[in-house]
Amino acid sequence: MTIPIRHTLSSACLALAVGFSLLPACAQTVKPAARADAAVTKAAVPATKAAAPANPAADSSAASLDPAANPAVARQIALAAAVKQYKAKPDAYSWEGVWKVAREILSQPATVKAPAAAILASYPGLSEVGVSVIDGEGARLWAFPKVTDSQNVLLQWSQSTSAPAPRPAGRRRAPVHVVVTTVPHAQALLIPAGVVLNDAHLATGAHALTLTGNMRGSGAVWLQGYKNVEGQWTETGEVFSSIPPFLTQNLVGKASFSGNDLVLTVGGAKTAAGKPQPQSSGYKIVLHFVEGHYSLDARTNEEGPALVALQFIQAVQQGHSDLAKGWLADPRLISIPKYIGLNRSAGLPFKIIAMANPGNGSFRYRCMTFEKNDLIMDIGKVKNQWAVKALFIAPPDPLAQKLVGGLPATEKAADSKAEESNK
Repeated sequence: MTIPIRHTLSSACLALAVGFSLLPACAQTVKPAARADAAVTKAAVPATKAAAPANPAADSSAASLDPAANPAVARQIALAAAVKQYKAKPDAYSWEGVWKVAREILSQPATVKAPAAAILASYPGLSEVGVSVIDGEGARLWAFPKVTDSQNVLLQWSQSTSAPAPRPAGRRRAPVHVVVTTVPHAQALLIPAGVVLNDAHLATGAHALTLTGNMRGSGAVWLQGYKNVEGQWTETGEVFSSIPPFLTQNLVGKASFSGNDLVLTVGGAKTAAGKPQPQSSGYKIVLHFVEGHYSLDARTNEEGPALVALQFIQAVQQGHSDLAKGWLADPRLISIPKYIGLNRSAGLPFKIIAMANPGNGSFRYRCMTFEKNDLIMDIGKVKNQWAVKALFIAPPDPLAQKLVGGLPATEKAADSKAEESNK
């Protein structure tokens, strides 16, 4: 079929005319979308720039948790791993791994200064193995009483030194300033197996350290003294050299501190029937710390309840019933010392020894007559005045007799003061 040239040109012109009519429409449809994409892209760029400053903080946070960059984190991880290994197989070898890490942690200067609660929160592995924190006066001890393989404790203390500050150049007459520097210290101490620590005391001046505890099973008092030699604590027996050996050996009881003084509350663990004795049946002995040594109290306390006990016994012995009744909360109690013949013992020796307090606010004393019976006195305040509130008859106590053998005489010194008070 033959198509005329004129018709062909007309069709081509029509097609071109339609095509040109669609281009503006396409341009109007596509260009806004392109602008929108550009707007989104431009908006996204500032967002990327805004997020960029957060990366250094994230990096620093991640670095703080990196064991290689933070030794504290490394110690936390090491302690957790050692504790896990010890729990899986508790023996001396695995415990040595725990102790090695714990010693490193507790020896850090920052740890010595930090509160115990903060340390336990940062290192929970310490609590998992039953650590015991003893806040003694001037020192702090970390022990592990639940671990049978543990024979070490870690001592933390701070020591202050003072020195004159250097004068500024050219000012010879400038006032001298003293600079005090506190240095934290930590040291591991070896203790016998079977000892459970109770307390620690750093004597004033940091020249003597005393640890107290009890032996597992027997309950015997354990005491250990230390002296500071070139900044390190060394075991020494010199601090107890002035007291009888039996006071520091095989005595059942408890030791505590009153300032620099050491107070021993001792007594038998069981009665003849095998039952535990009440705590108030023991005796209280005060060891005074003087010039680097403990020594027995040279005399009975001459004030308050001790003086009342002494004057009451003396009045009964000398037959002054009216005077003796004046010390009694109930005058009818006078029949008890008369029953054991104490009113007929004028001139005979006696000894008053302090006992453990009964816990009701009173003070308890034993009057040793060195005869068939002793007299126990409870002394407390009645209407704000000291008085003998209760009396008990008791058989002689071998432990009390042993203690009296090591105690110096006290009645003579107290007697002179009693005479002065009666004038």
